[in-house]
Amino acid sequence: MLVSVPRPQMPIALEPDGVRRLAGVQRQPQPSRLIAVLGRSAFIRDAKGNKQQYVPFAEQIIERKHLAKRSTHGLHFDFALTLCDFVNRPLLTLTGTAAYGELDKAILQAIAEFSGTSKISQPSSIDLLFQEDDDLGTAELSMNPVFCLNPSWQFGLDLGIANQANSQALAPLVQEYQTNLPVVAYTDGSLPRNRKFRSAGAMVKSQGHWASAISPKYYIRDTLLAESTGALLALSHAPLDADLTIFSDSRALVKVVNDLVHGRQRSAKVHHEVHEGLEQRTGRTRACWVRGHNGNRHNEAANRMALLMSRHFSVRINPQLTQSRMTKIVLEELSQQALAA
Repeated sequence: MLVSVPRPQMPIALEPDGVRRLAGVQRQPQPSRLIAVLGRSAFIRDAKGNKQQYVPFAEQIIERKHLAKRSTHGLHFDFALTLCDFVNRPLLTLTGTAAYGELDKAILQAIAEFSGTSKISQPSSIDLLFQEDDDLGTAELSMNPVFCLNPSWQFGLDLGIANQANSQALAPLVQEYQTNLPVVAYTDGSLPRNRKFRSAGAMVKSQGHWASAISPKYYIRDTLLAESTGALLALSHAPLDADLTIFSDSRALVKVVNDLVHGRQRSAKVHHEVHEGLEQRTGRTRACWVRGHNGNRHNEAANRMALLMSRHFSVRINPQLTQSRMTKIVLEELSQQALAA
């Protein structure tokens, strides 16, 4: 799909070798080198196959250095690629869709379909400007030798027109799912009987993210505290304006969260950050009880992860080993379900 950029267009000619290049005196000095600006929007599909906006981790989770990860299972991109001439003027925008891990191939395919050739294969033959900072899709782009990702000459370059063109091209593709997507999180806590172990909480989000955290040393040891550690992860992850539903097998936690949401009593046995997190939210928040150990795979995963977190961090096992085992738990519990769907 081609999208015109609202700017005087440079003439493009199909040459004898089958490559489309700028025509006339303003031809690129290096015809095999392209300048392109990339914009993309991540999405997943729900159980019915409908597109849903992909909500990345909130910055608070990364800043607080919780053990956390987001699943990329089922992740896709709608992308728009604006090609520029050698004086950085946008020419046109190509659009397409790519599965996670194949964004680089999809971009090259889109260019090949436009140009009528697949000869763009030389190392660093495309100066690709990639501005999104959530790192999704950067791995495959940076490892593909065809791309020179964010070359140094881009600094000081006005990319406003190209970015505007990308936004306009992506708009119809994302309109159906670019909404205030509700966040659904399953949380659990662990308070092992052996008192030398610290309590912990975990959160598994139905859209594909998981996180776990150990309770601070200076907090009292209490089951509700452990449960609220998981709830805090859900609050930290969800955008403030998104509706949030927290599923827990702890009736006490469900009551506390719903009481706080409706302005009722405050509890001293939950993190003070839970109080603050609920007060800051503008989206609807509610907690729902789910029966534990009753076949709910998201709840089972959160339960196992919370227990593993408290044990492993109490005996100082390598966090990387703990994280790998967390990932294994998620795969085992949700192997037959699209975690990111």
